[in-house]
Amino acid sequence: MRRGLCVQFLVALVLVAARASAQPANSCLTCHATQQDARIASPAALFSQQDVHRERGFACADCHGGNPAATAKAQAHDAAKGYKGKPTGPQIIATCARCHSDAELMRRFAPKQRVDQATEYATSVHGKRLASGDTNVATCVSCHGAHGIRLVSDAKSPVFPTNVATTCANCHADAKRMAGYKLPDGSPLPTHQLADYQTSVHYNALTKGNDLSAPTCNDCHGNHGAVPPGVGAIANVCGSCHAVFAEKFATSVHKQIFDKGCVECHSNHAVQKPSDAMLGVTGKGICQPCHTAEDKGDKGAAAAETMRTEFEQLKAAIDTSHALIARVKNAGIEVSDQELALREAATKLTLAHTEMHAFEPTLVAPIIADGTKIAAAVDVAGQKGVSELEFRRRGLAWSLAAIVLVVVGLALKVRQIDQRRQKSDV
Repeated sequence: MRRGLCVQFLVALVLVAARASAQPANSCLTCHATQQDARIASPAALFSQQDVHRERGFACADCHGGNPAATAKAQAHDAAKGYKGKPTGPQIIATCARCHSDAELMRRFAPKQRVDQATEYATSVHGKRLASGDTNVATCVSCHGAHGIRLVSDAKSPVFPTNVATTCANCHADAKRMAGYKLPDGSPLPTHQLADYQTSVHYNALTKGNDLSAPTCNDCHGNHGAVPPGVGAIANVCGSCHAVFAEKFATSVHKQIFDKGCVECHSNHAVQKPSDAMLGVTGKGICQPCHTAEDKGDKGAAAAETMRTEFEQLKAAIDTSHALIARVKNAGIEVSDQELALREAATKLTLAHTEMHAFEPTLVAPIIADGTKIAAAVDVAGQKGVSELEFRRRGLAWSLAAIVLVVVGLALKVRQIDQRRQKSDV
């Protein structure tokens, strides 16, 4: 028994030793991990713990060169063995592109992954500035990291959708780093984009609603080919998600006036939930910079006020009918058809809001009229339900009264019978 266990143990040792000897030697990790300087030890630790490249068989020398089999520093860092040390600037792009631009190689590890990232990067603002000698710009490692790189689909990855904005902000929210950079119009590059974005409907949908399709920085600006959307491209960028709105806006008079398109009214990073109050030249109306209520001949102001009034009236009609139907439903009356009709009326309101982007009241009015007609029909049905409810209540009251009378009559009759019985007994 003991002899058998010993044999099994020896076989296991041989297998482990064989497996270890089959692994390529990597003195980089064993040496760097023992260094006191965190700048040297930390990368080795990160690469050892979890790194997508290490998991697929890549090692330090694949990026840094050198001789990983050597134990002496001079031999391990031998330039004749291709040692490059820490890549910087354009070297980073070239190092990553050596694999990520090789279609045949990438097909072995990630068949669906694109291999034009380096080409795209060269067309970006970052890439162009790097080519001109500006080493302050973002490179591959600025976003993906250098060691401990995770898959894009990993929730802890700095380029996972919920983390992208913070990753971009590492540079773009740094006022010192952004000093000296300017927008195409010559104004200083702002650093409040992240703060603005975190107040937006897009950020709330992404982080609170867990909607990973909600746009973040790279959805509008691109990732490897990152560029600020030009004034002529903004509507197209927004239209990639909001296609119908973009189509309507393209037919409007504002398309010819506003180069900025959607941003003119909705902002860019701090996009808020739209409301009817935004439409018009009073209160919170955003038409005021161009239109005024005082100018009675201002057709734009009149159109905006007309559409807002129609929106508010239809919404009020829907809300009123909804409250009425809810009351009737709670009383036990069947209202499923009316509930369906109210949803149709709400859809009409949404369609009207969409059509509004053409800024032509005559296109909005028929949709509002349809919605109002539906809401009115529901209101009539609701009133009938209330009448039926009142009828039921009156019927119940009369029924209760009749029952009470019967009970009282029976009680009197019983009493009368008892009295007769008592007399007959006497």
